[in-house]
Amino acid sequence: MQRSITVLHINAVTHEITNIMNNGKTSSFNNEEIKNIILQKIHTANFNNFNLQMASQTFEMRLGQFNANEYICLLTPLLQRSVEHTVELEIKLRDQQTKLFELAKSRNISRETMVDSLQSVCETVSELIDCERIGIWLFDENHHVLTAQNIYDRRFSSHSNAAYLDILEFPIYFQAVKSSRALAVNDVSVDLRVSELYPAYFESMGGIKSMLDAPIILSTGIGGVLCCESLTKRVWTELDQTLVGTLADMIAFLYERVSRIEAENQVRDLAYIDQLTGLPNQNAFISKANDELDTNQDMIFAYLQLDQFSNIQDVLGFEYGEEVLKQTASRLTNIFPEPAHVARIGFDHFAVCFNKTWVPHYETQLLDLKKPMQIDNQEVYITYSYGVSEYPKHGFNAKECLQRAQIALNDGRKYLSRGVTAAFIPDMIEVSKSDLQVEMNLRKGLDFNEFMLFYQPQTNCQTNQVMGFEALIRWNHPERGLVPPIEFISLAESTGLILPIGEWVIREAFKQLQEWKKQGRNQFTLSVNISPRHFLHERLAPFLETCLQEYEIHPDKLMIEITENVAMKDYVAVQGRIKELRDLGFSVSIDDFGTGFSAFVYLQHFQIQEIKIDRNFIREIVENPKSFAIVKTIVELAKHLKLRVITEGIETEEQLELVRDIGCEIIQGYYYSKPLPIQEIEDWLAQRV
Repeated sequence: MQRSITVLHINAVTHEITNIMNNGKTSSFNNEEIKNIILQKIHTANFNNFNLQMASQTFEMRLGQFNANEYICLLTPLLQRSVEHTVELEIKLRDQQTKLFELAKSRNISRETMVDSLQSVCETVSELIDCERIGIWLFDENHHVLTAQNIYDRRFSSHSNAAYLDILEFPIYFQAVKSSRALAVNDVSVDLRVSELYPAYFESMGGIKSMLDAPIILSTGIGGVLCCESLTKRVWTELDQTLVGTLADMIAFLYERVSRIEAENQVRDLAYIDQLTGLPNQNAFISKANDELDTNQDMIFAYLQLDQFSNIQDVLGFEYGEEVLKQTASRLTNIFPEPAHVARIGFDHFAVCFNKTWVPHYETQLLDLKKPMQIDNQEVYITYSYGVSEYPKHGFNAKECLQRAQIALNDGRKYLSRGVTAAFIPDMIEVSKSDLQVEMNLRKGLDFNEFMLFYQPQTNCQTNQVMGFEALIRWNHPERGLVPPIEFISLAESTGLILPIGEWVIREAFKQLQEWKKQGRNQFTLSVNISPRHFLHERLAPFLETCLQEYEIHPDKLMIEITENVAMKDYVAVQGRIKELRDLGFSVSIDDFGTGFSAFVYLQHFQIQEIKIDRNFIREIVENPKSFAIVKTIVELAKHLKLRVITEGIETEEQLELVRDIGCEIIQGYYYSKPLPIQEIEDWLAQRV
């Protein structure tokens, strides 16, 4: 292809410029403005290529020294240069596209791995459109801030990203960027669209004269801008704008791909990572543990639960309760480092899978969990329970082994409320199935109103007057008949069904008190036994208060009975709950008094009004002098403390005479009547009259 080149001869002394070759038939270059530009370049020895616009056409100028005072200047029309280098530009552009597409196809692409590619894009743009500074900027979510992801400065061959622009300082520019397909500024000193950036920004960046911005358009809208900054004034051609726009679209494609992968990773994390602790969740645990079983035998699975964490969270609040879980997770990962696997699989439940050779003394190391935690400037102590199973002895895969460990834990919790350590044995499965069947029947029994109350009289043995009754729940099972509470209360307690069952008992008791009130028998009191879990539950007091209002019964007619072992659950919580009930007007009675370790703690620190002497002392009171002495001591102590005493388990005349002689007044037992349904109690009362 024949090139259109103009050659000028310049005499630096006479300032004469002679057109010695002009096969492109270009215009004359002898006007004063052009002369001054060329001579200035010569006098400053600036022989870098530069662009010059004449008669609406842009030329590339190349200066060279001919001898001491003579110079040669070559001029090539840029349009022609673009045509001549179309193939070269296309090759470079395709090469850049190929690199970006290869990166986009990779599953490992991320904002971190894109750094090298962004730098390469900036260098390519700088070369393609002959521009000194190229920047890739991204908007924040609100489109209020543009932050540099990479800025390439060709003068120093450097890359940086420490820059940002705020809409509060540059509102006009932000609007121009978001409303234009390409923002081409030939002269930054006069273009109103960038007036806020002139001169401070442009001068601080090395004296920028022209700027070309192409928006990075994402599926959600304009996500940023590809910014080209020139240190010489230039007219941005259509080719320049097309090239920059094409590369901006490729950058957008990269960011779209990264955003999609980030979204997919987030979904994956939600499916496999516990968001609070950062531990794997149950899905991830099962998958990783199964992989471990392929290469390891004799694996141990532990199913661990924090004891009474709900109470801890009630006291500390949700935020600090979560901190307890985080610290527990951290401690577990320290106790069981890789290759062991630790996961959070529920509210306060954790799972561990390891080989005993990795953590040979794990039972001892788990004691670290009991060390106090610093939560909200206070020390918090926690205990934990766990069950363990072994692979392949107890299961063929991770899921089975984890279930067996949980079964072991649940079995252990039937006997202890905290500090359980239980190993799985096969018989536990049958017991668990039986318990499940009972639990399902319990729920059905509640729905179909299969429960009923029996009543046992409490009688003043000095006056023979009936003072009240204890309400005792029975389950009228459609197949088994009457089921005593000993066969289902513990399971109801462990499953949480004790709450609706306990509330049913309370409501039925209020109904009966209301019925007696209508009959003019307002002298009777009624005692109901509240389970430990129900007694400590936050909704007990509000429920009692609601029943008082609904049935219009005075609170002194209902006696709340609790067993001694309730105090072992949470001393402070029990003390607060007793005070709460006393404030409502209820009396609190200690059932089975004297059999536990906390008897005198109750007498000393709790606002109780009644104690019931356990039937085990009465059973041997006639034959065993020690039993007699214990009962006598309890009665005398209660009198000093002004507490009401009920003696349970009176079955014979001899027992009655002995307790009467030592000052017992109110007795309860088969001597007067066994527990009876309400109609039979009515008949019993009628016979006494």
